Amino acid sequence: MKIKYSIIALLLVLIFSSCKKQEVQYTQVCVLIDVTDEKFRDDNFVTENLPKFLKLMKLDQASDGFSGGEIKLSLINEVSDSKSKTIKIATAETGMLGENPLNRRDEVQRFSTELKESFTTILENADWGTDASKIYQKVSRELLKMKRNEADRKYLIIYSDMLENSKLFSFYGSNWKQQIEKLAEDPELTLDQLAKNGPALPDLSEFEIFVVVTRNPENDEKTNLSEQLWTSILEQQGATVNFNSTLEL
Repeated sequence: MKIKYSIIALLLVLIFSSCKKQEVQYTQVCVLIDVTDEKFRDDNFVTENLPKFLKLMKLDQASDGFSGGEIKLSLINEVSDSKSKTIKIATAETGMLGENPLNRRDEVQRFSTELKESFTTILENADWGTDASKIYQKVSRELLKMKRNEADRKYLIIYSDMLENSKLFSFYGSNWKQQIEKLAEDPELTLDQLAKNGPALPDLSEFEIFVVVTRNPENDEKTNLSEQLWTSILEQQGATVNFNSTLEL
């Protein structure tokens, strides 16, 4: 009799477990690529970074694959805004009455394929090697758009040396170093000044921002100051900021 009750109890546990819904999240990712650095047009760039985007969205092989989200791909160039492409995949129902895992795997694979094709097309059609980048304008506009979106997690990924070259401020010219150091010293004042000539940065406490830079002996000093400035103003608004030479999750 005890064995019979044990079997029934085990079956009830299994049924309950199978009915229990897994926690799914909706993730928003925006990827910005600076066309002044031709390193990012390399054929291996998409292959190396695409799996990392899927991991952020909990859609890689190590995840259950039922989470959803959207990813926007766009360029940083000499204009404040540029053409972009957004690819979405809805979250899936889980539990006994949820979506079939095999069907969901096919959906994720289609999403991954569309993402790769879109990413490749944008890079192939980019006007590479331009001299000026309106980085602040582009970044602030995208953050404002993302701010209006209801997502569980929000990530901005920027592939750029972040060497702004616009009327707002510039890492070029005779007095660039003094200007940048002054801006980095007082991020609150800097944000006030930038807001007068461009979009004001919103509260970024829900954002994690990854900046992937290309360092070499020629730009190392500028890149170090760039990291100081951008980290100071983004963290001033509450963002979590990561500067690295690769996308490290």
